[in-house]
Amino acid sequence: MARIQFTLTVNAGKWLIARSVSERADVRHAFYHGRIILFGGTTVSAVSELLAGKPLRISGRITSRGTGTAWENTGDPHTLVMYKGKCYDYEDKESRDVLNDLGEDDIVVTGANIYDRQGNAAIMAGGYGFGGRRSILTVVHTEGAKVLVAVGVEKLIPGLTKDAIYNSGRKLPLWSMGASVGLVPIVGEIVNELEAVKSLTETNPIIIGRGGIDGGEGSATIIADGTKKQLEKLLELVKWASNKNVSGSPGSLKSCDRGSEGCAKHIECCYKSGKMFDML
Repeated sequence: MARIQFTLTVNAGKWLIARSVSERADVRHAFYHGRIILFGGTTVSAVSELLAGKPLRISGRITSRGTGTAWENTGDPHTLVMYKGKCYDYEDKESRDVLNDLGEDDIVVTGANIYDRQGNAAIMAGGYGFGGRRSILTVVHTEGAKVLVAVGVEKLIPGLTKDAIYNSGRKLPLWSMGASVGLVPIVGEIVNELEAVKSLTETNPIIIGRGGIDGGEGSATIIADGTKKQLEKLLELVKWASNKNVSGSPGSLKSCDRGSEGCAKHIECCYKSGKMFDML
């Protein structure tokens, strides 16, 4: 056995997670025999690039300015449905028909904004009622489909997800740095960088450091044990992931500002209100 040390930036971690998800046996089975539903986010968009050959529209995001969305709706699919080699935008009626027989051979892949050590996750919602996703999640759980939560270790919180949910809500903050959000619980199997490395290379990874500077903010420094062949494969994957750009359809990565389309549905945003750093 041998050992290597490597550092994954947040974006490189997203691509390793996406690679792991796309190569899972249950995902490959759903690709050929069932349905795959991809909920838009940068990690899941990377999954979409690997499975469907195209990125997703990115809506919600967190930047240095706070919570927000895209500058405009580019018209690209935000939630993608894959069935028998075809891709459907969830907003199209045709995709709703495809989902009528959702069952145990089908898989939903979603991201998350937080998760805890118990495996409980949640995703932010800046618009009323979580949009169309709420109806999908209900059907997924009642019909027995599998949910994979593709989420990086930088989103692991020190407390409990349920406490974060109890204390969030779009109408609760007096002032918000960006659109105020609520949290929607996500129930599923967590797939983070450690799980990705294990499944792709059969090595034993352990995080020994977190964070960084000069583009390494949020990074994970990892030690992994394995055979020379396993570690060589791991190094190739790290190199591949480290050279990938942030996934998202062209135009949707531009973030909102005052006067953008999202202003109509977002509340308590200091940029929208013009209050900036004044709560009065």
